[in-house]
Amino acid sequence: MKCIVCGKNDAFKFGLCTNCLSDKIRLKTSKMEITFCPKCGAVKINKKWYYDNVENIIKKQATANISSDNSSSIEITNYSMNDRKMNIDLIVDDKNLGEIQKETDMDIKIINESCPVCNRVTGSYYEAVIQLRTFTTEFDNILNSAKDSIVSYIKSLNKNNPNSFISRIEKKKEGLDILLGRKEDAVKIDKNLDDIYFMNLKITKSLAGRKDGKDMFRYTHLIRILDLLKGSVIYDKNYYMVKSISSNNIELLDIDRGTDINLNSKNFFRKPFNIIYKFPEKEKFIVLSSNSNETQIMSSENFNIMSIKGKFENGEIILYKYNGNYFSL
Repeated sequence: MKCIVCGKNDAFKFGLCTNCLSDKIRLKTSKMEITFCPKCGAVKINKKWYYDNVENIIKKQATANISSDNSSSIEITNYSMNDRKMNIDLIVDDKNLGEIQKETDMDIKIINESCPVCNRVTGSYYEAVIQLRTFTTEFDNILNSAKDSIVSYIKSLNKNNPNSFISRIEKKKEGLDILLGRKEDAVKIDKNLDDIYFMNLKITKSLAGRKDGKDMFRYTHLIRILDLLKGSVIYDKNYYMVKSISSNNIELLDIDRGTDINLNSKNFFRKPFNIIYKFPEKEKFIVLSSNSNETQIMSSENFNIMSIKGKFENGEIILYKYNGNYFSL
């Protein structure tokens, strides 16, 4: 059956084809103004900036600018636009005809304007600084690892909050400074790094200015990460060799007494340890024979044979050397 109006297309509903049904829907549109940030793609509508789900925000506002005298609902399914027009595909639920697909045009005005967040970024705005330093006060690759962790974390926060951003990263002789857009993010970063590294934290604040009659502060989070290695030697009244390091504990061998001590980060960084040497002197040995009290080993470097206390399984072992003595860690 052909359409009773045009006589060309097949009838779809009420004896009318889809085109003729669409023609019966009368829509009114009002001009819409949309402001885009050319840097991040955020959109401002009615003086409010939106950073997520921009397409849905535009659809919602465009729907509000469309009316029909005889419809119960209007749903935009797709749209495209240029500087002056928005071409819209929509479904109109007409009270008499039911759901009808229709196309329409809307006059629009597009404005390009940098959003407040991008203005802050380009203006080097920041509320907090993460200062990454090492225990030895020398730059170590462990700082780059911590920096990568921070960058990845801030990127994840930025998906939900555009004010979470890194203003800039400054590399210094003694470490890295990471400038953050939100002071609250610095607190979260402290917790994340504390779960990964054996570290010490010190927070200070400085006056940055006044806003709306209130003092504005910037916060500095000094994070000192332990960059010692297994076999490193340090001194505080006694000489100690590092046996192991985790995020919340360091195990040290008292070289003179032959005893072990365990310290958490708080107690460790309180002590005035001096670094004897960071990079351990170690040597590989081949186990020749072993009993319950003593093991005979041979150096893989000069093939010298010697005996050490303790029982070791057959194969190779690593011993750490200090002051002419070997230690098994």
